[in-house]
Amino acid sequence: MRGGAPENLAPSPKVARHTLGRGEDRPTTAARYVYAYRFTRHRIAEMPSAVDCAEAAYQLLRDDFEAAETERLIVVLLNRKHRPIGIEIVYVGHVGGCSVRIAELFRAAVRMNAPAIIIAHNHPSGDPAPSADDVRTTRDAVAAGKLLGIDVLDHIVVGDGRYFSIIGIPHE
Repeated sequence: MRGGAPENLAPSPKVARHTLGRGEDRPTTAARYVYAYRFTRHRIAEMPSAVDCAEAAYQLLRDDFEAAETERLIVVLLNRKHRPIGIEIVYVGHVGGCSVRIAELFRAAVRMNAPAIIIAHNHPSGDPAPSADDVRTTRDAVAAGKLLGIDVLDHIVVGDGRYFSIIGIPHE
């Protein structure tokens, strides 16, 4: 890969085909792999044994949202014990929001056999109160996750150093 990323980070042709973004709302493939590399190398080692509450999810993602001037939607992939196994920036929108296709929320989870996910996004306005669209997206994601056998443990909205948990985490 270009830009100084480690050579072993380059995706196989099969994986690259499945991770190419479309449109301006999608980060480049290279950006997604560099982000995944940074996450797996540094942050998983620093994480507690499990992301078992909204506060832990917020602490995991706080830095990603703190300086963001536009809306970002991130999915944290979790194993059965709710330990992070990956993270993916699904959408980068604009200051007014971003459109969400529910299937995109589960792409990486299906690819990595993650049995659970946490959805998180920021409100650049600083107000973490969920909008009607946020609640609708959460409801649709939970329904889709049930069909796929992937638990949606939470959807947190981050704004101005605060967060709001739409679902709450306890699931078994």
